Amino acid sequence: MKKLFTKKIGFGRFSMPIWFAGLTILIISAAAGQAVGPVLAGGVQGSAGLVVEQSLVLDDDPGAHSVTAHAGDDAIITVNDEGTAFTAAIEMHVGDEAVLNLNLNNNSDSDGNAILELNVPRGIDVEVDSSGDLDEAQLTRNSWLMTVDGDSDGDIEITIESKDDLKPGFYTITGRIVQVSN
Repeated sequence: MKKLFTKKIGFGRFSMPIWFAGLTILIISAAAGQAVGPVLAGGVQGSAGLVVEQSLVLDDDPGAHSVTAHAGDDAIITVNDEGTAFTAAIEMHVGDEAVLNLNLNNNSDSDGNAILELNVPRGIDVEVDSSGDLDEAQLTRNSWLMTVDGDSDGDIEITIESKDDLKPGFYTITGRIVQVSN
């Protein structure tokens, strides 16, 4: 037994007593067993991220939106990546009328409500109408409550008319859609 305590194990240029190697293996095994214990007992905890996105959004296909204006006038509509805001730039003459058509999708299977807010410059009047599975009601001069059935879409028709005394210049109409709870 005395030889067991004095005998050494060699690993190339490194050597250690057998009793020290045995004690090291015993400590490592005990520590590993303590780490496995909570795993087997269900003591592991964790978390997962969750993002809930707005389900009422403007269609991401640029062809889904259009402007009907005076013949030969130019117009452009841009929608942000989330489908919650838009900008319309329309070439019009004083006193002209244009209709901006936006397609609103409900990506949820539940009915959804949203508020359409428009930023309209002075001297320009707007009226909002809807079609498809979309209903609207005016809340204030520049905001409307929209209701869209689940898994469906509808068109928002914004009629834009410049007043006869509007000074010629560059005007931009912006809007955003904010989903509200039912």
